[in-house]
Amino acid sequence: MRVDGVWGNAVTVEGYSYQCGYCDKEVAPNKGYYCKEGNVYKRAVIGICPNCNLPTVLDASGEMQAPSPRKGKNVDHLPTEIDKLYQEIRGCYSQNAYTASVLLARKILMNVSVYLGADEDKRFQYYVDYLDTEGYIPRNSKGWVDIIRKKGNEATHELPDINKKDAEDVLAFTEMLLKIIYEFPART
Repeated sequence: MRVDGVWGNAVTVEGYSYQCGYCDKEVAPNKGYYCKEGNVYKRAVIGICPNCNLPTVLDASGEMQAPSPRKGKNVDHLPTEIDKLYQEIRGCYSQNAYTASVLLARKILMNVSVYLGADEDKRFQYYVDYLDTEGYIPRNSKGWVDIIRKKGNEATHELPDINKKDAEDVLAFTEMLLKIIYEFPART
């Protein structure tokens, strides 16, 4: 996403750098708006990303940024539907919606399987088995794909919420699976 145009009355800002929550780039804005009370500038700024031209609220302590940067990396060569789900997983994680991110990771396993030729309307285990039997999961990687499945089942069927560590692991495993299936083969 990108916004074209010039922000009205923006001033020069310095001393702020961040990972943009919109375009994922590491940036240091040179234009933005300071928070001002009376004649005193507060220690917060709305920085305008020099890459995508979208605004981010930052405080000087570095503890607050809105929107938050997304966890994980983009994966090249994903089909549009799979990329949309993956970006949603990253967005949920970045907003501390860990259970939602794990539920979506579980869903992405099914979607990837169907996209690769699996039948629709099957039990969930069928989709994980399909990825395995068709050779999409490397032999020594089935354990971490099974973690996506198990944590997804836990998020679906059990009461406790998913914690940050489990969601981070599931996101990392999902990213790696997508790279193995889509990104790396497209490089050859």
